[in-house]
Amino acid sequence: MCGRFSQSQPLTRYAHALDPEWNPEKDGRPSTWNLAPGQNSWAFISGGEEILAAILKWGLLPSWADKADAKPINAKVETAETKPYFRKAWKSGRCLIPADGFYEWTEIPKIGKQLWFIHRKDDVPVLFAGLWEHNPHSGDSTFAILIMATDGEMKAIHERKPVMLDSESALRWIDPMLKLAEIREVANSAMRDDRFAWHKVSTKVNNRRNDGPELLHFI
Repeated sequence: MCGRFSQSQPLTRYAHALDPEWNPEKDGRPSTWNLAPGQNSWAFISGGEEILAAILKWGLLPSWADKADAKPINAKVETAETKPYFRKAWKSGRCLIPADGFYEWTEIPKIGKQLWFIHRKDDVPVLFAGLWEHNPHSGDSTFAILIMATDGEMKAIHERKPVMLDSESALRWIDPMLKLAEIREVANSAMRDDRFAWHKVSTKVNNRRNDGPELLHFI
């Protein structure tokens, strides 16, 4: 799953991970090494014939839901197409969430939880497949990150991971013209575990008030 991630770099750095020719005009959300549920994040969405950079709040609230309803931060790729909370966004609200990488916790007997930072081996920003909607009751535009089963050595850390796409699949993911069969295909074309590296980091990440590049340091 994904419960925290780092989004500390300039917007153009993330944009170039998707399309080297794309230079978004706006940049304004503060950098963070500890982005938590309920906070705002950069997201890439379709604007028809162009890509748009938007600021969305983490925790999906569908357009029909009351602002006090649950706001899931993750959606399982196996069931998102049919779950009432996600199915509209699956069809017409697909987005990308750029990040440096994400944090994951492993339960270690007699010790407790060990925290890891997971990132691409080539240090190119990751692109999470996401689902987003605007809710008129709360006035917020919100998102959830798709998650799937891990497929390699990352299983030792956690059985599930975010759906992370390469640039080609990512551009397809936000294509509003995709048919349902194609959406399923892209959602299941995530980068394999062997494209990623991970290292232990401090549990200071547990407190969302803690922030700064030191959170990514090896321990």
